[in-house]
This record gives sequence, C-alpha cells and structure tokens, in this order.
Amino acid sequence: MAFLALAFRKLLRDERGAELVEFAITAAVLLMLILGIADACRAMYDYHFVAYAAQEGTRYAQVRGADWTSSCSTSAPPNFTLTYSCKAAATDVQNYVLSLASTSAIAPGSVSVNTTSSYMWPGTTPSCSGAPCAGCSTNANAQGCYVRVTVSYPFTFMFSYFRRASVTLSATSEGEIQY
Repeated sequence: MAFLALAFRKLLRDERGAELVEFAITAAVLLMLILGIADACRAMYDYHFVAYAAQEGTRYAQVRGADWTSSCSTSAPPNFTLTYSCKAAATDVQNYVLSLASTSAIAPGSVSVNTTSSYMWPGTTPSCSGAPCAGCSTNANAQGCYVRVTVSYPFTFMFSYFRRASVTLSATSEGEIQY
C-alpha cells in the first residue's frame, strides 16, 4: 500500500505532457481569435458594399430623373449589359443595385433595396416654391425631387459561438434628382 501511495505522489509531481495541454489551450484561444478577426473583416466588407450600393442607387436615380434624355443602353457595371428605362423608376433603381450585388461576394437574393419612404421617393413636394420641384407630388422623379435609397443585407457570422447569429447591415443614401 505504501508503494502505491509513493507512486501516486511521484505521478502527481511529474510534469511530462504539461506542454501539450498548455499548447492545446493556447492554440484553441488563438484559433478563435483568428477566426473572429476573419469574420469581422467579412462583416466590414459586406457593410462597405451595402453603403456603396446605396450611394450608387441614389446616384443612378439622381442622373436619370424624368427629364433624362441620354441613352440607357448600358447602365450596369463593366462586363454586364443590362438595359434599364431612362426614367428612373423605383424598380429601375432596385434592379441596378441588385446588378451591383452580382459582381461582389454578396448574395444578390439576400439584398433588400427600398426606394420608398414617407417623405421621399415617391415624394411629396419638397420645401421649395415653383419650378423645378413643384411637381414632385405628381411626378416623383422630376428634377428637384428627393430620392432615398436604403440597402439592407443580413450578415450571418461564419464562425459564431452562438447558433446562426446574424446582423442586418443597412445603409441609406439621399439625394436630389438633377435631371
């Protein structure tokens, strides 16, 4: 019996294999940190795209108002040939923003584009008198009217410690229709 107690005490003082346990704990923490940073970078990329798409949608509507007379044969990004109506309707803005999503790592089916709100597109008359913005109540894409484009995208974390954790990334851009 004394022999077993002596062997057990010797085993408790033995530090062989301790480095392996320390390495496993450190490696797990380091791996979680690296994967968390990678997910944060993906979220930043996706948010940048959402903000860019909202700005581009607003720009598209600003330069293609009711008085737009130029050709609309290629209004999409390079390498794509899409045709849109020259009079920037809400559906044209949505189609344009979704065409931007098809050129990025974003899933176009998950992107939500909204060009309507209570005081913008199709808007009420802005705070001005006379032409050119007096007709906004009847023609929402007339010169001087305002357009607001909101783009939303549900971002799902790839390496989450919670089940299916997701965040909705959203950006809004506003502008006055110029043409």
